[in-house]
Amino acid sequence: MVHRTRNVVQTDDVDVAARALARTHDVLALDVADDGARFRFEETTVASDRLSLESTSSNGTIAGTIRSGRHVVVTWLKSGRGTIGKHRAPIGRPILFHQDAEPFRWISFHLDTLRIDRDVVQTVAAERGGWAPQPLEFKPYHVPEGATLAAWWLMIRTVASEMLQGPATVTPERDAELTVMAAAGLLTAIPHWPVGARNASPARARLARAEAFLLEHAVEDISVDDIADAAGMSVRGLQAAFRRTHEATPLAYLRSIRLQMAQNLLAGAEVESVAEAGRAVGFTHLGRFAAAYEAEFGELPSATLRAARPAR
Repeated sequence: MVHRTRNVVQTDDVDVAARALARTHDVLALDVADDGARFRFEETTVASDRLSLESTSSNGTIAGTIRSGRHVVVTWLKSGRGTIGKHRAPIGRPILFHQDAEPFRWISFHLDTLRIDRDVVQTVAAERGGWAPQPLEFKPYHVPEGATLAAWWLMIRTVASEMLQGPATVTPERDAELTVMAAAGLLTAIPHWPVGARNASPARARLARAEAFLLEHAVEDISVDDIADAAGMSVRGLQAAFRRTHEATPLAYLRSIRLQMAQNLLAGAEVESVAEAGRAVGFTHLGRFAAAYEAEFGELPSATLRAARPAR
């Protein structure tokens, strides 16, 4: 069996916070400052050897240089300000750390971080791209949008829900399944290729072609037959592959992608009405859209938009 360790640190001591971060990260340099106010720091980590999820918040400034090492490390700000290298980290969008040493700075922030075993990422990328497992390059500081961003959040919802609310001990098979799911979600969101082969296609395998077609046409009226034809698969084979990888049928996955896209629009107050959000992601019946949205997220789309407007 695989045990997931859970660790929580809450402190108002900058030295305790620094030691906690040094345990979590491969730190080359680290500076934790209180910015003149009463310092607060909190970090929750749930981890197996191959996959970990961290949530970190502080009202101070934390800066330094870290290495990703044997994990691929992707983080996303939920609030506050931050930079990785010289690039500003956007709110609510994943951004990847380089494998080599890279400076960062977080200011009065709340962020989450996902760490995925690098060997697993390389193996999944090889299966999707049709090449032998090997080191990868990722498009530097790429910020996904639209359907690929929705696919990323859909993966995070599944992985985070199980890691935070699931059992502390799981079978090796389930740990491997969840790690592969996380790797596939990362590879869908961030363009990548084998080192030195920038023009290589990341989606030559049939399932990867099916996913790419679905995401490219996510707001269009497409059928399971259209997806299967684009991938060169039978409908039965496509259904089985999606259940293994996404734990959903292709059309259920497509529906969740559309709903996640709608939530992104509503939560960012990027639309003026619920109807506009529904139409933008391919729903033509407002009542069915609202019901599906509530079933997916536990609130009506109007509530999401209403909460987002003051923030905007």
